[in-house]
Amino acid sequence: MTVRLLHKTAQTTLADVTEWQVGALPGPHWLDVAHPTRDTLVQLGLHPLVIEDIMHGGQRTKVEYYDAYLFFVFYAFALKNDTTLQLTSVPLYICVSNDHIITIHHGMQGTIDDAWRRWHAMVHTDALAVADVLHMFLDTVVDSYFPMIDAIGDAVEELEMQVLSGASPAQLRNVLQLKRTLLEFRRHVAPTREALNALLRGDILAVERHTMMQIQDVYDHVLRVIDAIDLHRDLLTSILDVHLSVQSNRLNQVMKVLTIASIILMGNSLIAGIYGMNFAQMPELSWAFGYPATLLAMALLSVGMFVYFRRRGWLSNDEL
Repeated sequence: MTVRLLHKTAQTTLADVTEWQVGALPGPHWLDVAHPTRDTLVQLGLHPLVIEDIMHGGQRTKVEYYDAYLFFVFYAFALKNDTTLQLTSVPLYICVSNDHIITIHHGMQGTIDDAWRRWHAMVHTDALAVADVLHMFLDTVVDSYFPMIDAIGDAVEELEMQVLSGASPAQLRNVLQLKRTLLEFRRHVAPTREALNALLRGDILAVERHTMMQIQDVYDHVLRVIDAIDLHRDLLTSILDVHLSVQSNRLNQVMKVLTIASIILMGNSLIAGIYGMNFAQMPELSWAFGYPATLLAMALLSVGMFVYFRRRGWLSNDEL
């Protein structure tokens, strides 16, 4: 477990968490807790329901109001596999009050550091404004979604070209894996829109107008991410539909060729069947040229039927 006190100009690690309390920290502050224990959360004075949400995990993205603070649950993501683009989701918990903000997480330390660096570079004041830190944190998390959206988009385009040129079973498995990835991605991101919308209404947290405009920008970014996820899901569904259509068309072409070949052979079978009957009075049976004449008739019939089908376009190269 690591506890850090994040100032505007420095980060201080609080090694011995048994010797401090949130109320004893000087002035407004940003406290970051990585890999928390239940005792630490109790010492922070968090509500029992909040502690259960943090310790058990698996919560949907949400924002809840308690007596002294707001409790946010957001998700950050990392690519677990660059080939199949499997996602690892990490919940990020935020407690916001008038004089402090607490971020709690079980991973994604880089996201916290990025948010602190952006806040350090953009906010030119030594005082900690909780709303500014909240905006910077949310903006950093949402901006981290876009590289993954771009990677998924590139994978979708590549799969589309592969499927059109003839997909292998492994490529089809990648399509299904990407659909599952996007489904999980959307399951966590879509509720973010509702949480930010509740924040923008101003009925759970009073923020200044310029900060509200910044949070509105984060809300717009979330909408863009959701639209991109839906677009890629539709493209993957279209890819599967195209694959099924191509396979069905190829099967139809094969069946058509086999049917035409069967018809041609059927004519030859008719001739062979006629002269294979065991009747005593068949003049051609005693004819010296009967056998070569029968073979010639079969050949002429086969060529004639092939030419006929060819002229009708049933054997054209663009259909095979």
